[in-house]
Amino acid sequence: MSSLTLRRFTAADVDAYLAVRREGLLQDADAFRVSPDDDDAFGLAAWRERLDRDYVIGIEKDGRTLGIGGFARIPGAKTRHKGLIWGMYVRAEARGSGVADAVMDALLDYARGKVRQVQLTAVAANARAVAFYERHGFARYGVEPGSICLTDGNYADEMLMWRLV
Repeated sequence: MSSLTLRRFTAADVDAYLAVRREGLLQDADAFRVSPDDDDAFGLAAWRERLDRDYVIGIEKDGRTLGIGGFARIPGAKTRHKGLIWGMYVRAEARGSGVADAVMDALLDYARGKVRQVQLTAVAANARAVAFYERHGFARYGVEPGSICLTDGNYADEMLMWRLV
């Protein structure tokens, strides 16, 4: 049995990265604030640029990516002390195996020394995600009511969370 490996995604990995991301957007549609159509509209060139600019990683086993996540520094003279954790997704077969912890630990390790604090959002009704983030030291600081229009036309609140690194 082989071990888990961490790999940084770059522009050259855009197709592999987007395949995993798309799976998440389709399999867990109501857990994300974006849709597959949103990702398509963003375009391959913009995704390549984002993969080279941001710190985007995957955790792999036997060459198969099991989990992904990204970190971006928020630009601006008054906000560059903040970072954003974005795009977390773990394939169903790897949930509960430590893959999500490995992704989050790697993102937080990368953020240390680059920013003072990190932020993220989660669908407020996604208790598993909110509990995961709280276990990693994130605290709730607000809720945006009706932030996301779900696939069934209903609206979901978005939990705003942060922590120092």
